[in-house]
Amino acid sequence: MEDQCKATITLGDSKVTFEGPALFVQSQVERFSTIQALEQRVPMASQPNPGLHEPSREKQLVAEKRPLGHHEIVIVLAFAVTESGMNEFSEQDIRRAYLRAEVRPPKFVSQALRDAKNKFDYLESGSKRGMYRLSNHGDRTVRFDLPRVAV
Repeated sequence: MEDQCKATITLGDSKVTFEGPALFVQSQVERFSTIQALEQRVPMASQPNPGLHEPSREKQLVAEKRPLGHHEIVIVLAFAVTESGMNEFSEQDIRRAYLRAEVRPPKFVSQALRDAKNKFDYLESGSKRGMYRLSNHGDRTVRFDLPRVAV
């Protein structure tokens, strides 16, 4: 019989205790430490807060930049995702960003991403298939050209 181990992890206001074989306890401790590290990287506005209801970073950015069309909404959301620490993102990441921004996503988010990449050069291909990253042109467009002002 393997040695029995016990570990306690504190997450916010709660404590989690694992007891069992050493490999099991070690894998759970690693899993929860990874989760805790990711939670520290994600901005607090995107985590649910029952006391205060602050608009998410994505929602604030969309309101500030006033993008027109899904190709511009995609780059504003990609900018927000990139600023939160994710250099590369997938279609699902952008779909979740749409929901956090409280903007109705297009029927095919993948098409909006392809348009932003192929027609406007706002995005680049990532390291794997289905992954994207914000191009320099897309970053400059969000930072300096949005919101578009009528002359």
